Amino acid sequence: MKKRCPVPFSIVNQVILLLLILGLLGIISMSISSWRAEAIQGHAHAINKAGSLRMQSYRILTMVPLNDESKRYLDELEQDQNSPMLEQTVEKEQLTSQLTALKNYWRQQLRPQLERAPSPEQATAQVIQFVHQLDELVLAIDHKTEQSLIAIRHQQITFIVLTLLVMAIAVYYLRTRFLRPWRKLLSMSESIGHGDFTQRFNAISTNEMGMLGSTLNTMSDELSQIYSSLESRVKEKTAELQNKNQTLSFLYHTSQQLHTNQPLCSRLLSVLNQFQNITPLYNLQIRLYENNDINYFQQISNDELIRPEHCRQESCHACMAKHPRYSGPRQTLSWRLADQHGQYGLILAERPIDIALTDEHQQLLNMLIDQLTSTLTLERQSHQRQQLLLMEERSAIARELHDSIAQSLSFLKIQVSCLQMENAFPETSSAKRLTEMRNELNSAYQLLRELLTTFRLQLPEAGLLAALQATVQEFSEKLHFPITLNYRLSLHQVPSHQAIHLIQIAREALNNIYKHANATQVTINLEQHQGTIQMLISDDGRGLPEGHARQNHYGLIIMRDRAKSLNGKFEIYNRPQGGAEVNVEFTPLPDEMRLPGAIND
Repeated sequence: MKKRCPVPFSIVNQVILLLLILGLLGIISMSISSWRAEAIQGHAHAINKAGSLRMQSYRILTMVPLNDESKRYLDELEQDQNSPMLEQTVEKEQLTSQLTALKNYWRQQLRPQLERAPSPEQATAQVIQFVHQLDELVLAIDHKTEQSLIAIRHQQITFIVLTLLVMAIAVYYLRTRFLRPWRKLLSMSESIGHGDFTQRFNAISTNEMGMLGSTLNTMSDELSQIYSSLESRVKEKTAELQNKNQTLSFLYHTSQQLHTNQPLCSRLLSVLNQFQNITPLYNLQIRLYENNDINYFQQISNDELIRPEHCRQESCHACMAKHPRYSGPRQTLSWRLADQHGQYGLILAERPIDIALTDEHQQLLNMLIDQLTSTLTLERQSHQRQQLLLMEERSAIARELHDSIAQSLSFLKIQVSCLQMENAFPETSSAKRLTEMRNELNSAYQLLRELLTTFRLQLPEAGLLAALQATVQEFSEKLHFPITLNYRLSLHQVPSHQAIHLIQIAREALNNIYKHANATQVTINLEQHQGTIQMLISDDGRGLPEGHARQNHYGLIIMRDRAKSLNGKFEIYNRPQGGAEVNVEFTPLPDEMRLPGAIND
């Protein structure tokens, strides 16, 4: 901290000093002028005396010859010659010799001549000489007076010049030491008022201006630090608000996007693409588990090179978005999508090792996981609810068939049996017709029972995979060896109303294998090729007999009808290496293309 300036160097003392210098110059100038004016103070009286002596000498000359009364004027003239003021002036101006010569001339020549001259003409020359000496004395006194006046004038000019020079020095000094610093301080104050803290005051003195400038510099530094701190805090708060606004906007759009009618993969990938743009994560992927089984899942990525086979949305390009790849060291992260009802999938992502997730990113990620989990829960519940409605609809149809057509067929069978019992020996043609009617009624009744069994078939598990696993487990226990299931379909690739037909075909094929094949190995393959789903059920049993294609084989009829309901193709044939193989191919339809009721069944 700078020391306070000493009192002698203060601005007030400096101004007082300048004023004192100017006043001192004036006093000196006036004093010298007064002294020189006093020096010529008796010159006018001396000149007057000289002029009086001149007049007296001419008057005495006119009185020649002189009498006793006229001699009085001679004494007066001589008395005026000895005037103290005249002698003092002459002595001060160093003209004593001239006055002495004048007095000697008067005593030795002029007075004696005037006393004895009978006429003025005889003393005129002496009077003229006396007057001439007087004139020389007056001229000398006048010359001395002029010199004194010139000296006074030069002295005044000198002091005026000195005063002007001192004033110029004072003005320059005041402008340099006071006005310029004052203007600099005013400019610096205005700059500080406008938020510019870069200007500084260069103190060249330790007076009040220097102290004020140093104080202003300190204040400017402190204000600059405070302003910079506030500005950085404002920027931080602004960035924080922008991040929160971006987070809220992302969550709002995510909530809207997840509840649209678009396919699930499109909705999820749209959300992942937006999330990747606001976080350091990249290569985001999501795995959707089939029936809570981590071994069967659908992988959804936002960096696919070609459109996945299961995708039927030609206008959607969410999975084929191009994102820059990171080639440096990275870490793979994963987050589970699960709740108390089950596990729905897994989020996979990569993160550069040198970039960590902030608390805001982690909080946003947790909220995104909650939203995705809620969406997948609603999707699963919707799928289960749709499946339940379909099962209820099929059960209602089965009840109607059982209560109407089944009872009618049973009544007709009883009536035909009664006719055969009443006519023990009917005609050959009539007996043949009754037998045919009974056989056809039996066939129709058997077919109706198969239909009722089909309509009563339920999907006890949520989804095709769960139903197939339950069916495989059931028949594995019957066959006493494990059935191999290779399930390579995407999540919910087969809608519920088509999955029932696949389950029925699989059950009928496995039932035929259980009853007739005598097999030791059974394999079920489900996969997709260019939008077409293929199910292959193969065994290593005895194969099909030659008459397996007869039209009244109920198992084949059921499987063929189911394939027809799927708008697909059904084939059954013997394999070259032994055993039989059932081949079903169809194109899955989305749920929204299914007509109301059970028309498709």
